[in-house]
Amino acid sequence: MKSAASADLAPALASTAALADAYREETGDEHKKAWGQFFTSPAIASFMASLLRAPARREVRVLDAGAGTGVLGLAAAETFIARHGARVHLVAVEKEPGALAALREAAASARARHGAASLHVEIVAEDFLDLDRPRLGAAPLASFDYVIANPPYFKMSPTDDRGGDAPNVYARFMEVAAHMLRDDGDLCFIIPRSFAAGHYFRPFRRRFHSAMRLDHVHVFESRRDAFRSDGVLQENIIVLYRRTRSTEATVRISCSTGERDLDERFVHDVARARVLSPTDATAVLHLPTRLWDLRVMDLFASWPDTLATYGLDVSTGPVVPFRAEAFLRTAKSKTTAPMLWLQHVLPGRVEWPLARGFRKPEYIERDAPRKLLVKNRTYVLLRRFSAKEAARRLVAAPYLRDSIPAPVLGLENHLNFIHRQRGELEAREASAFSALLNSPHFDAYFRISNGNTQVSATELRALPLPPSSVLEMIAARLAHGATEDAAVVEVLGEV
Repeated sequence: MKSAASADLAPALASTAALADAYREETGDEHKKAWGQFFTSPAIASFMASLLRAPARREVRVLDAGAGTGVLGLAAAETFIARHGARVHLVAVEKEPGALAALREAAASARARHGAASLHVEIVAEDFLDLDRPRLGAAPLASFDYVIANPPYFKMSPTDDRGGDAPNVYARFMEVAAHMLRDDGDLCFIIPRSFAAGHYFRPFRRRFHSAMRLDHVHVFESRRDAFRSDGVLQENIIVLYRRTRSTEATVRISCSTGERDLDERFVHDVARARVLSPTDATAVLHLPTRLWDLRVMDLFASWPDTLATYGLDVSTGPVVPFRAEAFLRTAKSKTTAPMLWLQHVLPGRVEWPLARGFRKPEYIERDAPRKLLVKNRTYVLLRRFSAKEAARRLVAAPYLRDSIPAPVLGLENHLNFIHRQRGELEAREASAFSALLNSPHFDAYFRISNGNTQVSATELRALPLPPSSVLEMIAARLAHGATEDAAVVEVLGEV
């Protein structure tokens, strides 16, 4: 699918992009991190501008929240002027002094190209989250037809009165910007995908989706490409919302590897209830980017069970290394027990100790506080974090009782472990669960419902699981020598 905006806006955005590059070179990484600055490329800016609906009237108001050097707001303005003959009032909000200087220069250049009759740019040098005011510059707060933004990204303290209950500043930018739209206005943001799932964003998701209708999501499948110039590893999406309570049957979902293949992006329309289920109390945003993702969702929707159905629970490894440092040892002795880290858990197997070169202590004192140790029983161990570009998001392994001789074990905090609440997992059962969690089916489902590299205990508790008959068939194939993937595919079929 071609993006006509890219060719139309390339000359107009070249000078803005040059200003952003100059600012980037002059600014240190620590400064950019403190301000949460990641600059939008002209290709992404023109694509985002192309998602905005054609103006319904001749004069339109556009808000660029956290404008940086102005590339997004100016891309929207250039699009409306060049294609629709609109007169644009652009309000660009930016507080950081260096970016503000570049923004003023970019705005002056755009005004010179179009003239005052077509483009008026108002720069507001304030904190966008300062809500104690009736207006934003000269504009009433709920008067904008469009809001377009690449907001800053950083965690917010619960004590920060600008943040509400949003755990990250970008979510608060979304919420404040939504209040500045007139009814039926568009909101287009490029943001991390982290808000789409997880416990901490749940209140925000519920509140935001009660006021805003999601119309389009674009997923960048590579974590590197959306902000390549800033060296950012982050799963990013572009979202298009409309301020309305009316409903449409579908949500458009598109995807590309990064910005370089935006013109070849895959696009499909997905039933709204499959993206945002009205019966889901967690309000998770599911993003099936391919047609076969929908088949995976159908498979998981047919499973009524969870870990709780099996009498199982999941906990996080109790050893936080810097707090337990006094009890960790690098050499075995009569008083130590094995200490397992994330690196010891490989797909389908636990490898302990590791070969020379692993520098973390692989032993813990047996007389460490009881809360730091777990009994040497059968568990399913899972990494809580996956590598940024790992082939699979879930990495699990069965740990079989006494496979490492010791009465107790230390499990580091970057591991989750599945255990039976009353009693103990059987070896066949643990092996079957490990195979399922490592399978392409679960990897696909986890990517659809979670954009994070973190795997939380809460999400694992909510994962749909197949009935026990399926687990038994997988266990039987594993017992006859099948690999994990082969055993699961033989039972569940290809994804």
